[in-house]
Amino acid sequence: MLAAPRRFLRTIGVQDDGRAVAWVVAVGVREQIAMLNIIANRQRRIGVWSRAAGDALDLALLVGAYRLRARDKARLRGAMTLAGALFAVDLVTAARLSRADGTDLRDGSESTGVGAPADEPGEPARVCTAVTIRRGEDDLRRAFREFDWSAFDAAALEERGEARFVQAPGGRGTELHIDHHPETGRVLAAAAKITGKAPDQRISDELRRFKCLVETGVLARSETSPEGPSAAHQILHKLHPAQPQEA
Repeated sequence: MLAAPRRFLRTIGVQDDGRAVAWVVAVGVREQIAMLNIIANRQRRIGVWSRAAGDALDLALLVGAYRLRARDKARLRGAMTLAGALFAVDLVTAARLSRADGTDLRDGSESTGVGAPADEPGEPARVCTAVTIRRGEDDLRRAFREFDWSAFDAAALEERGEARFVQAPGGRGTELHIDHHPETGRVLAAAAKITGKAPDQRISDELRRFKCLVETGVLARSETSPEGPSAAHQILHKLHPAQPQEA
């Protein structure tokens, strides 16, 4: 299109007058820009969608040429068929890239809810936290009951309604909400934070371990946290740069 526009026009069966040459050069420049956009843009779906839009424009130009500047209608029909096939391929590719990027998922901005009420003075210690896990609700409930919790009794917690399972926005799995009143009083809970064994620290550590095991099947360990996520280890031990442990 750029190096030999007149030869290109004759090949596809279009009269190679000055106006047609100008359109071919413009389309050729657009194709180069689309290519650079696909290669350079981190979100490649944008470049591919622009290419699909360009394909639609190409088809419109070919239809116009067929009506007004046809030199060989058989060749021109072949060019229109090829352009239509390229448009279909680019359209399917753009749609798949958009799905892979999650553009069809809700971002949760329309979600509504009521936050946990503030603790009143004199009340016992309370732990209110949540974690999102990429698993369905039924699988997560089963794993929740089978996990070896040390910070609370999972069955009792679920029976009292202190463990709730809510579908995460955008189809991103299931949210596990914990609203627990441990037996430890506020004063003791505050003192236990010094050693990393406060109820909220223990529950957060175990939730991280639980999420890791449910999603990956293994517990991530390193020199920083050889036993897995641990607030106590981070407080009481000198930390080293995280490195994979040797078998």
